[in-house]
Amino acid sequence: MNDAHPTAGVNTSQFLSDRAEIERVFRIFRDQCSAVRLQFDSADDEFTARVLEVSDGEFLLEDIRPRNGMRLMRDQEPFSLYGRVDGIYAHASELRVRETLEDRGVPYFALRLPAQLLYQQRRRAARFRLPLSVTKSGARITLHRDERPLTGYLVDISAGGCRVVFNVKFDPQLGANEVVERAEIEIPHLLTLSARAVLRHQAFNKETGQLACGIEFAEMPVRDRRRLEQFIQKIARIAEPA
Repeated sequence: MNDAHPTAGVNTSQFLSDRAEIERVFRIFRDQCSAVRLQFDSADDEFTARVLEVSDGEFLLEDIRPRNGMRLMRDQEPFSLYGRVDGIYAHASELRVRETLEDRGVPYFALRLPAQLLYQQRRRAARFRLPLSVTKSGARITLHRDERPLTGYLVDISAGGCRVVFNVKFDPQLGANEVVERAEIEIPHLLTLSARAVLRHQAFNKETGQLACGIEFAEMPVRDRRRLEQFIQKIARIAEPA
């Protein structure tokens, strides 16, 4: 199972100032594809956006609605951000866009992570077991490590990570929380992407020669992140929760 985020949480609000903790909270909104709300100091209207990616002390926002909020973002107007999803509440203030970017004509916005975040509880992204028709098509992941590449088949997937089984002749001795700079996922005719990954919760079965491993998607290109989100939304309609 992919435990990219702990399921345990707190029942009282607290202020987070540790950057790693703040990153994890923003990744929950990213993984759940959940809208966050924006309130600009210079506007009475409330806007919504989606967290596209989180990495290296910054996060990306996209899909600003209503669309007149795009001008406020481009003008770097200060705003507050808050959101609720699956038992989580988070609130940050005094945010400003650092840079306006674009992918194939679609704009998105880069911001520095807030120095402090009001936060309550934390949940894990919903995982979906891949339908048999998908797994039969050869859904696989390849980890490009220092040694030879290691390829396995996908069991389930979420916006935050996946569970994989590798057929191996011997235990490859993957490190606890080992970072793999390039992991490639391919589901023929449906999805191809790459990500920086972190290996979690591995178990080697000597009798079957199988290594089960939970993998967290730490970072991925914006275009791949969008592909993954679209795939998760599509598969959620037909797949069973894992």
